[in-house]
Amino acid sequence: MGKTDYEKYIRTDELLNLQVSEDTASCDEELTFQVIHQISELHFKLIIQYIHQADSHMRKAELTKATEKLQRVTMHLEHLPPVFDMVKVISPRDYHTIRLALGRGSGQDSPGFNEILKLGPTLWEPFKALLEAESVSVVDLHENAKDRFELFQLMQGLTRFDECFQSFRHQHIQLVRRMIGLNTKSLKGVPAQMLERGAKFEFYPELWQAISDLTDLTGSSYNPRPLGEKKG
Repeated sequence: MGKTDYEKYIRTDELLNLQVSEDTASCDEELTFQVIHQISELHFKLIIQYIHQADSHMRKAELTKATEKLQRVTMHLEHLPPVFDMVKVISPRDYHTIRLALGRGSGQDSPGFNEILKLGPTLWEPFKALLEAESVSVVDLHENAKDRFELFQLMQGLTRFDECFQSFRHQHIQLVRRMIGLNTKSLKGVPAQMLERGAKFEFYPELWQAISDLTDLTGSSYNPRPLGEKKG
């Protein structure tokens, strides 16, 4: 019997031959480890495509379309931690058996992750151009969201993307802690403190600062005032 159209289109033979075979696996868990990481790279591939599309839409002032692409990015970033949770069925002992097959490889070498890390900040430039075209600051946009709601929603999409990527990195640190440990010297020379610092890296610090600035405009916790009210 020949291949179905589904098999031909999805290329299932090629796809399912990309993993280690049972007779060559270093242990029973190596297939689990490899498949989960391959799944993550496919998620990264889609995220990268959506980032490029969001950039293109912003440069054409297609705000709603850009926001929709960012929502897709965050959907994948929210889904990735449960995907990586499936790695936790592997014991640390079995991981170290797999590690021999992995050689010098490390999650830090993921081409998809590193491309997202590089591309994320590039969305600031087209967004800033949109702000300048409207002659508004980020704080202005927060204060008068209804006046430029599409632009406000786009800003919220960028903030959410940044937040979800930080959360993903933090949750991945917990996976490293579970499988490898954070006090080891084996993290390719990268101490745990540097991993934790990386999880705090912001794509759009201006957006986060504006939230603080907006709070400051309302006064202290002991003397709050409505937005727009001038200081005495």
